Amino acid sequence: MSKLLFWLERKLGALFLRLLKASIRFEVVNEFPAGEPCIYMIWHRNLLPIGLQRAGVPIAVLISSSKDGELIAGPVSELGYIPVRGSSTRQGTEATRELLRISKTHQIGITPDGPKGPPKSISPGVLTIAYLAKIPIIPIQAELSREWVFNSWDKFRVPKPFCRAWIKYGDPVWITTKDGHDLIASQLRDTMDSMELELKAKLNRQK
Repeated sequence: MSKLLFWLERKLGALFLRLLKASIRFEVVNEFPAGEPCIYMIWHRNLLPIGLQRAGVPIAVLISSSKDGELIAGPVSELGYIPVRGSSTRQGTEATRELLRISKTHQIGITPDGPKGPPKSISPGVLTIAYLAKIPIIPIQAELSREWVFNSWDKFRVPKPFCRAWIKYGDPVWITTKDGHDLIASQLRDTMDSMELELKAKLNRQK
C-alpha cells in the first residue's frame, strides 16, 4: 500500500471511530483513574467498544507486527493510543521490554487472547509484565445493546451507531510472585466471566 493510501486509511479510519464513539451512550462502572499505572486486560472481541470508551487517554497498546497490525496502528495512534508493535511469536521479547519501559510512565492495554486465540485464554505475557513492572491488572468487560458480530475466531464485536454500551472495570489484581501464574490466570478468567454475566443481566433489565 502506498504512503498516500496509508495516510488516508489512518485519517478516515480515525474519523469513523470518532463519529461512532460520539453516537454511543456509555455507562461506565468503577472506572480506573487515567493517571495510575496498570495493565488493562481486555478480551480481543471487546477491543473496539472498550477502546472507544477509553480513547484520548495515552495508553500503550500491543499491536501485531503484521501488515494487518500496520493498518490498525494508524487509526489507533490518531485516537491517542501508543502502539507497541510485536506479538508472542515475532518480536515478542522486544515488545515486552518496550511495554516494561513504558509502564513506568503510561498505562498499558493488552488482549491476552489475541491476536489469534484461543478465545478467552490468558497468555503468560500479561502476568509476567504485571509481576516485573509491579503494577496491577485491571480486567475490563463490555456489553452492547446493539452490535454487529464478525464470524471470526473471537466473534469480534462492533457497536452499532447510537447503541448503549456498558463498560465495567474490575478491581486491581496484583501479581506478587513469579510462581502460580496458571492459578491466577484461572481466577482472572472467572472474574471476567462474572463481570460478563453482571453486564448481561444489566442489559436484560433494560429491555
